[in-house]
Amino acid sequence: MPKNEVRIYNSKAVIYQNDYDVWQFRIWLADEDKYFRQSLRTKDKAKAIADAEEMYEDIKYMKRRGKKIYSISIKQAVAMYIEDKAKYVGIDGANGIVEGRLGTIKAHMKHFLEYVHKDAKVKDLGINTLLSYDREGETIDYELFRKRKSIADSTIRNEIASINACMTFLHEHTEALSDISAFKVPKIQSRKYDDSGEEIRRQTFTSEEWQTFYVAMRSYCAKKNNPSIEEYYEKQLARHFLLVMANSGFRNGELRQLKWKNVTVERHVDSKQKPYSLARIRVEAQTSKVRIPRTLYANCGKYIERWQKIQKECGVKTSEEDFVFSVDGSEFSNRRLNHHFNNIMKMTNIAYDRRNDLVIYSLRHMFITNMSLSGASFDSIAHHCGTSIQQIEKVYKHVSDDEKRTFATKRYMNINGNIVAMSDAYGD
Repeated sequence: MPKNEVRIYNSKAVIYQNDYDVWQFRIWLADEDKYFRQSLRTKDKAKAIADAEEMYEDIKYMKRRGKKIYSISIKQAVAMYIEDKAKYVGIDGANGIVEGRLGTIKAHMKHFLEYVHKDAKVKDLGINTLLSYDREGETIDYELFRKRKSIADSTIRNEIASINACMTFLHEHTEALSDISAFKVPKIQSRKYDDSGEEIRRQTFTSEEWQTFYVAMRSYCAKKNNPSIEEYYEKQLARHFLLVMANSGFRNGELRQLKWKNVTVERHVDSKQKPYSLARIRVEAQTSKVRIPRTLYANCGKYIERWQKIQKECGVKTSEEDFVFSVDGSEFSNRRLNHHFNNIMKMTNIAYDRRNDLVIYSLRHMFITNMSLSGASFDSIAHHCGTSIQQIEKVYKHVSDDEKRTFATKRYMNINGNIVAMSDAYGD
């Protein structure tokens, strides 16, 4: 029981001695509905009163600034941040974000929660938390923590940016939930950009690899191999998603958020009167990574039509507001898509050491590479794919160089008024 209680500041706070005669401080925090107690670490009454009065003034100063004495947990704080970001999904303007971006933020914050202690409080975190943190008896930094899981430098930088955005939100909150606005950032060594094009080549399907991949997809999705209608439907969804992506250059997130109201299939005939289908697709600003709407034509109309037919066969009814690729009405998850992609890859004869290089995004690389080699300008490709000309030139510079080298080796001569390609035309 407390003994020798002494009231200070007109009974707004109290000091008392514990069983060891050490003076303690106590104050009721009405806005937080709890007592705050702390040892004054002295047995001297006069010193205890002086220290308690100073502590009282500090607490009142913090309260005037809107700060809480008891900190919420980091898990609670992250949940508050994510809830706030969710308000801006689909909103136009600088603060608006797409659904896919919210998913990325959630993933980044999940990794941060894995890094810090499970029950840690926001106020337990210091400015150097990402540089030095005691985890399970080991002092570690965030960069090393993530690199042990083979995470790329660029991904780690993006995660830290999200983490610090969360800290800024907490610091600027009306209740000032964090004492710091951002953590000090680890100096991650920047990897020099590979302008040789070798990295993009590795991450792009060759025509032979793509052929064995789409042949494997047929077997993977065949009805005879999928007696369950649910399994058949989901595998066909993944198949047609990948086929449309390979023939349109869509980003993964754009295609997963595509709705039927933004897709129209048009039938045309070529110069030989052979019919073909084009898909006219509208990408809304809120689903585009760059927040700019665009309308494009893609040579994937037959896959869209076939997917519609499969939906009808499986008894799936859709409306204009429904996602094109969905199992239950919601956006098809990237995790499930990767699951099917990896299963199909295992059925191909693509070399094992190549399989790690090829991912779903490799289909976009393949589309852009093929369009460039077919003669399309970087300007047209950039508009179609929703990116800048500079980005296309930077990433796919090697494709342009391949074209230039091919042109440089061609030789032409005028023979009787006809332009004839010659293997060589040396003049020595």
